[in-house]
Amino acid sequence: MKERDIAPGTTFLAGAGLNLFAVLDCAALPESTTAPMLASGVPLADYRRLVLLGHGGRRLWAALQKWGVKTTDPVDHYSLTLTRQFIRDYLGDPPVCWLYPQTDYLAPLQQLGALAGWSHSSPLGLGIHPEYGVWFAYRAAFLTTAELPLRVEPERPSPCATCTNKPCITTCPVEAVQIDRFDVDGCARYRLRPQSPCADRCLARLACPFFPEHRYTLAQMQYHYRHSLGTLRAWYGETETEQPGDYSPRDKDNQPV
Repeated sequence: MKERDIAPGTTFLAGAGLNLFAVLDCAALPESTTAPMLASGVPLADYRRLVLLGHGGRRLWAALQKWGVKTTDPVDHYSLTLTRQFIRDYLGDPPVCWLYPQTDYLAPLQQLGALAGWSHSSPLGLGIHPEYGVWFAYRAAFLTTAELPLRVEPERPSPCATCTNKPCITTCPVEAVQIDRFDVDGCARYRLRPQSPCADRCLARLACPFFPEHRYTLAQMQYHYRHSLGTLRAWYGETETEQPGDYSPRDKDNQPV
């Protein structure tokens, strides 16, 4: 299969908001990436390619609103439905093994994103994309037997390398964001406080000066952060109080928690 053979399929995905698409060679993945996957039982040796899909910016959220919120986990449902259609209609429905989401396998998404050219590390504890900044996320990953052409983005420097003021650090109200580390516990506990300003958004993330044209809308931001807040409440043993617009207590965004 050649690039021109799957071009209509990637155009279909991009139009639906899944505008990040990468194909990696399973046999060429570094050991640091394959080790956790193999430990969780991923049958890497049975497949040729690892396909990674994501979204950058606001397009997926806008497309989802038009498509309709049809389940209690609409972003996953939408992403999986479109990805399955891509596999069936544009790849010829080859055998696949799902790595993300809705699987028991472990997929190191940030490592895979770095291999795809999507992600550099940032003080925020999440990846930063050379074009979309911190406003991107992983939406699906699967293994396939299909001999797809490899696809990664060209190597580009991290936007953080040119950032001198580091407003993400100075804006964080609990100093969880640092140059060399991200204090996950400090961030989580502050978000769980009553009336926390970080409950349904990240002030430090919003302060990032790169690519504001791709910044999520407030509704999209609240959707993702309310999911992650539910995860934190479960992890720290707190009782979650349902809020209007909540769906399920799981985060699917490009976040450290």
